[in-house]
Amino acid sequence: MPTKNYAVKYHEQLPPQHNLAEEIVIGGILINPEVAQLVITELSAASFTLETHQLIYRAVLEIYLNDQYIDSIVLINTLWEFNLLGKVGGIHKILNVLKQAQIFIPRDTKNINANVKYYVYLIKDRYIRRLLIQYGHHIIRLAYVPSVKSQNIFLKTNKYLDKIQKIIKQESDTSINFTLTQLLFGLKSEIFLTPNTRIYFGFKKLDKVAGGVSNGDLIVIAGRPSMGKTSFSLSIAFNILQQKHKGIYIFSLEMSREQILYKLLAMGSCIPISKLRMGHISRKDWVKIQNSSNLLVNSIVNIDDTASLTVADLAVKAKKFKDECGEMSIIIIDYLQLMQTSSNVISNRSEILSTITRSLKVLAKELSIPIIILSQLNRNVESRVSKQPLLSDLRESGCISQATLMVSHYSKKVRSRCLREARHNQTRSNIYQYSKYNQSITRSNVQYTYDVRKDICSFIRATHNHRILTFKGWCRIDKLKKTTFLAQYCEDQVKKKSIKSIDLVQAIGTYDVVVPETRLVYTNNSCHIHNSIEQDADLVLMLYREAYYKRDQGSSDLTNIIIAKHRNGPTGTIELQFNKYLSAFQDV
Repeated sequence: MPTKNYAVKYHEQLPPQHNLAEEIVIGGILINPEVAQLVITELSAASFTLETHQLIYRAVLEIYLNDQYIDSIVLINTLWEFNLLGKVGGIHKILNVLKQAQIFIPRDTKNINANVKYYVYLIKDRYIRRLLIQYGHHIIRLAYVPSVKSQNIFLKTNKYLDKIQKIIKQESDTSINFTLTQLLFGLKSEIFLTPNTRIYFGFKKLDKVAGGVSNGDLIVIAGRPSMGKTSFSLSIAFNILQQKHKGIYIFSLEMSREQILYKLLAMGSCIPISKLRMGHISRKDWVKIQNSSNLLVNSIVNIDDTASLTVADLAVKAKKFKDECGEMSIIIIDYLQLMQTSSNVISNRSEILSTITRSLKVLAKELSIPIIILSQLNRNVESRVSKQPLLSDLRESGCISQATLMVSHYSKKVRSRCLREARHNQTRSNIYQYSKYNQSITRSNVQYTYDVRKDICSFIRATHNHRILTFKGWCRIDKLKKTTFLAQYCEDQVKKKSIKSIDLVQAIGTYDVVVPETRLVYTNNSCHIHNSIEQDADLVLMLYREAYYKRDQGSSDLTNIIIAKHRNGPTGTIELQFNKYLSAFQDV
């Protein structure tokens, strides 16, 4: 005879569930199609406790979504065809759920909505409780593993809580009524909308073209070394402090905290950095420094100069800072190429950078604040006649040779040899075909290339760092092996294609091909090659100073800010004045 303690222990270990509500909902779908419309958007198969209910619900979903109709006969036949009828309990189980639905769901269509929503609430409530138990148990087990960092455990906990929060708010946030009302009211009254949702850079021309940034935006500031990326980002930070006096978090992976503070003090006091460092300060200067220091202290500015920083560490610190200070304006990261990932699986540098930017975009949306990240441009700028940077200079995925047969997204087969300067009508026609599909093509420098040959007539010629899609994911050409299988697209199917040979060929001219964000992959001889472009950024600003390359021409302080990409507005170029004594940017 079981003891009392045994009964309590068994009861406590039983997961939260409501089997009757699950049977009523499944039976209601079979009886009334209106119930299906109410339930499908609210519940997933994982919401159900019993495996039999999950199998039945999956079959119901598949039938209803394909045919827009469901009844008990169709369900029984479908389960029988998949050899699942016996596993779910046979016809008796289907009859039982129908019986429960007939008892508890009213026939009156007026009351059916409230009735079904109540049973859906019961199922979701038990599902959330089971998730809390499951996630909590997982976190407890991780906490006992010494090799796992506490920051990673904290980040994992936040992700679990975010998942549960999304389930709770799944339906409440889908209606556009409230959002549309807010938007229209904001258009009518700028005083209501603008201060809460827009953050301005503090430069008149730039704000006029870009219109500021919204919460959740990822902004990339890119340029070659010595263009003033750090000074530009700090100028933006100081302008924001003067506007809002809200918290700013600066992650400086290159410069120390003292160097950043020298720059901010110079901007606020208008005293050259050299005078601050040498200590040549007058009484008037001390007053200016005190005023600038008060602004920084009252505005709550955090500067983290940790040299080795992962995205996980950054996320934990940023969330902690936001919880402590309450309000937060912006996060600035200097700079992308120095950041690391927590994962040791990814060895490709381009993939690592892509993972980092994607994680930062997710973090910006989670914290509901804009994030500015600085980035270096590749060396392709130096090899061109025109040194003005292009959006493709953010990429690190390599170039395509003129001998590669390229298949565009419109099934137009042309060799990239047609990208050479037009010498006859046929070539002109090919260039026209490319240009009218908005594919930007620029000639890169002369580089050594590889021939990845699949058979006698089919090969891909590209630089060593270009990526190609294999059955195990994206892989650089110089990392390929003969045992690697390429992913070949053929007649709406992806098939394995073996590599016949990989040969290093002579140094030849190569080309960069840039396509819109929605078309990031080229099919090359039925294989996919990577065309990595900065797709996670909402705004890309590139710095270019003509006098840096041509010191005898133009003002050495005039800098072009190129809006190379703007997801929510126009692109263009504006000019700012760079004050080299204050290391700050100002309106012209």
